[in-house]
Amino acid sequence: MPVELRGQGQALGAHTCSECKQQVESRWHCTECEDYDLCISCYTTKGHAHEMVKVGLGLDEEAKEGDEGGNQGEPQFRSLRECRRQAIQRCIQSLRHARQCRDATCSQKDCQKMKRVVLHTKSCQRKTSGGCPVCKQFIALCCHHAKHCQENPCLVPLCLNIKQKLRQRRLQLRQQRFGNHLPQG
Repeated sequence: MPVELRGQGQALGAHTCSECKQQVESRWHCTECEDYDLCISCYTTKGHAHEMVKVGLGLDEEAKEGDEGGNQGEPQFRSLRECRRQAIQRCIQSLRHARQCRDATCSQKDCQKMKRVVLHTKSCQRKTSGGCPVCKQFIALCCHHAKHCQENPCLVPLCLNIKQKLRQRRLQLRQQRFGNHLPQG
């Protein structure tokens, strides 16, 4: 299955709240309006006329929980960035666990959720057109994992394919940089 590596420079799963314009990962998405999302805070305080579904891996919520303890003079963005990095690592660990777990009643916190996300991604019809926010986040999570993965074979879906694409991209960049400067002989 081909994997697009679009938006690699963009924050993982970043979306903008249609009300407060804040960048968020977890959000409430309108099922009727085109491209209308609310952050958790705006959804709670302002609401919306149409049905909305919660989308995301919960990274924003974890970052807020981690930031409530106080920063002790540390810049807020650094603390939020670190919380986000840790939340992404927890998601990757949950994904790895879910791929190995054969227990249908597993009690590990996010195992069942991650199994549903993997199952959804396998059968989603909107994934190929880039229209499914769940699939976009899942692929972004797999891309983040693949950049650092040393396992062979790896159980994380799409990892091998993404690693091959990353290698091809690095090779192309190397050829572009050094291809024009080779000594003529």
